[in-house]
Amino acid sequence: MAAYQRLNPRLFTLGAVLVVMLTVLAAGLAWRQIFDYSKYVQDENLQMLRCILQPGPRGRILDRNGKVLVDNAPRYSVVLYVDELRGEFNTEFNRLRLQKLAQLHDDTTEANHTANSAKIYAEARFNVALRYLEQANALLGTNQALDRVAFDRAVEENPLLPFTLMDNLTPEQYAKFNAQMPVNSHLQTQVDALRNYPSDGPSLFHTLGFVNSTNNILSDASVKISGIGELWQQYLRKQPGEALPAHLTFALPELEGGFGLEKSYNNQLRGETGGEIWVVDPSAAKCELLARVTPQKGADLQTSIDRDLQLAAEKAFYRPISNITLTGSAVALDVQTGEVLAMAISPTYDLNQTVPKMSEDFFNEVDSRPGNWENRATQGLYPAGSTFKLVDTIAALKSGLLDGNTILDCPASITFPPSTHAFKEDEFPDSWGNIGLVEAIQKSSDVFFYQVGVKLGWEPMVTEARTLGLGQTTGLGLKQRAGNVPDPSWKKAHHTTVDYNYGKWTDDDNANLAVGQGDLEVTPLQMACLIASIARDETLTQPTLVHDPSLDPTSVKHGGEPLGLTPEQRKLLLAGMEAVVNPGGTGAPAKIDGVRIAGKTGTAQWGSHKNTTIAWFVCFAPIDHPKIALAIAIESPQFGSDYYGGQIAGPVAKDILTAYFKEHPDYKQ
Repeated sequence: MAAYQRLNPRLFTLGAVLVVMLTVLAAGLAWRQIFDYSKYVQDENLQMLRCILQPGPRGRILDRNGKVLVDNAPRYSVVLYVDELRGEFNTEFNRLRLQKLAQLHDDTTEANHTANSAKIYAEARFNVALRYLEQANALLGTNQALDRVAFDRAVEENPLLPFTLMDNLTPEQYAKFNAQMPVNSHLQTQVDALRNYPSDGPSLFHTLGFVNSTNNILSDASVKISGIGELWQQYLRKQPGEALPAHLTFALPELEGGFGLEKSYNNQLRGETGGEIWVVDPSAAKCELLARVTPQKGADLQTSIDRDLQLAAEKAFYRPISNITLTGSAVALDVQTGEVLAMAISPTYDLNQTVPKMSEDFFNEVDSRPGNWENRATQGLYPAGSTFKLVDTIAALKSGLLDGNTILDCPASITFPPSTHAFKEDEFPDSWGNIGLVEAIQKSSDVFFYQVGVKLGWEPMVTEARTLGLGQTTGLGLKQRAGNVPDPSWKKAHHTTVDYNYGKWTDDDNANLAVGQGDLEVTPLQMACLIASIARDETLTQPTLVHDPSLDPTSVKHGGEPLGLTPEQRKLLLAGMEAVVNPGGTGAPAKIDGVRIAGKTGTAQWGSHKNTTIAWFVCFAPIDHPKIALAIAIESPQFGSDYYGGQIAGPVAKDILTAYFKEHPDYKQ
């Protein structure tokens, strides 16, 4: 080497440098391999962790007085811990495999067997589970079967979760099983919470809504669960809000709101998720429990509903004299706070029929008629009919078109040239003659208000209607429809045929709008808010289904403005509305003793060919210190049938008001 160095000093130096560089590079590769191996070990360790999420029970739903509308009832089940049965599965698999190979005359020592191992293993699992089910049947004296498809799917998708062999055990069966089954058995009982509706018969189906069993807890577990979720994030080195890996996380089914209040307030009602974090062996069997967090019950929801008034409102739709149950809805509001005291939908259904899940027969029962799934109070769109005359009256009084001295000639029919269409009185074919505003409201004269609408024009009516909340959703929190308050631009955009005068707005449109017809669409909830606003002499009512017992009713601000009527004008309006409910008025069937009621009836043509009717009644009471506002809309049962507001909706209103003032006798005047 010395001689070589003397002969090639530069070459020797270059070689030394190269050796050093290779040494450093090798060392670097080694450290990188060590680092990568460490990361590999960490990742492998993570693969040995599993989390089982258990949702907490949902909170209760209460009425305004603390009476229970929805609570939880225990469901008792027998479950099989399949992740503990791998040894038994393997033993059964080997037995079946040898049996199968013998049948095939195959060499059992071959490496590649002709038998389908996966199929045999699935059969082995099922056989083992079936033996445990037979054991449970023998203990309880039952004869339940095992669904092969459901079992295979469950153990393949959620191998760490117990499989339910029997559900809906009676309390006696539950106690007997626990008393006789060894504590170390792979068969155990499980108790989970189902929704329970302790009402007196079907009630509040569309308002409360029902729940569905889902596995959605996996999709946002890192966001919504604070206890077990945060702990699991720490183990997985995840950041808050980052999705949890589905292949490492398993969840028992969670109850989730399907519609109604259960859906609107799902986050409040849902429980706090708990669960367990386990170390598993290479076969994914549980080895060591690292952490356990107990699930917590969700928060209760106290609604504004008065349970007793709700039941009375639902009962009011049954008319014993004719032995029919009317179809429609009724909304009762607290005038001051806007709280929904009752929201009756007819027909209604028993929510207990949705537990633990809805049967096909029950679904078909509800689905048998269009509209039965809808909350008719918030989603039913109807022409307002003569109840809209209150809007005309307010707009005309404010504009100066009407006052206490106004007298209009009201013949049996009237036309507005150049149109030749004759607008007739709806309920009464004869002429009313010369009448004033109070009598026109009392008798609901169409011809009177046709003239008011034409003289007033569309803009004041449309402006007043929208100011009073029509044509927009109320913000109640349930699924709603906004309806429609048409104007010339809307007609031009939607009606361009000769039948609609090529979209041009005419006096015929003004006349139609004035009596709540044409393309006007409102919901019963909107009309309940409108009548509550009139009761308070304001333009807006913000309804709510939530009750705060500590709230001072006088502190509630709805966001509206004063209605804008002078004391004399308001007195004139209320005189007409009170006359409606007194003898000679169209709403006389709603009158109850000892209470002054301000009301308005309506009979609206409805349907694709305007060949059915909607019977309306809106009111508030008492007049001098309003407490309750009410809107009722009844759908006629068949094409061509006439359902007049006072005759059909009036008695329903009377029953509801009677129940209300029986509960609050001190509110009477």
